[in-house]
Amino acid sequence: MIGGARPERAAEHPPTTVIGPVEAQAARTPAAPALVLAGGAVVRYGELNAAANRLARALAARGARPGTVVGLSRLRPVDLLTALLAVAKSGAAFLTPERAEPGESGEPGDVGALVEATPVLVLEADDLSVGGGLATDPPRALTPQHPLCVAHGPGPRPSAIRLTHGEADRRVRELQAAYRLGPDDQVLQAGLPTWAYFWPLRTGAAIVLADG
Repeated sequence: MIGGARPERAAEHPPTTVIGPVEAQAARTPAAPALVLAGGAVVRYGELNAAANRLARALAARGARPGTVVGLSRLRPVDLLTALLAVAKSGAAFLTPERAEPGESGEPGDVGALVEATPVLVLEADDLSVGGGLATDPPRALTPQHPLCVAHGPGPRPSAIRLTHGEADRRVRELQAAYRLGPDDQVLQAGLPTWAYFWPLRTGAAIVLADG
């Protein structure tokens, strides 16, 4: 939910992963602004995609792959965006810092209880300094049914809730149908759930970071 109300369902489309459209957008507009930092500096689509590709390959070498979970540890907003893309590119799911909203686990076909969500690794700020490595999009055996992110379930009982690529893709399409972002638009990062960061990045819009 964004702005307190969930958009109406968009037209039905074949499900896909959320990372594929972001990679396609980066290939189309590598020089376009993808991130606008708090001081006004710009990170372009090609730069962001290349950095995420190098990190994704490093994560894959450490065991990140479809069906696994990668934790995120106190990353700056600018690093968080690179990390989210890299984890998705590796095929793994990221463990979101947010808790699932009450009632989310009851939505049919999109989230399900996991027995556990133990990360294969925890990504910290020092891990983002990846020198060398291929900057091209990495291959991955990823399907819309694989989880994109995992959140701690609501309530006192320990649980984990997952959001699949296919469901995240549906939600992003609903947001785009309702709000119609384009290459000239900018979206403030503050208040966006982590899965929604993929929305502006697949439309050619830029994400404005509240702080660095």
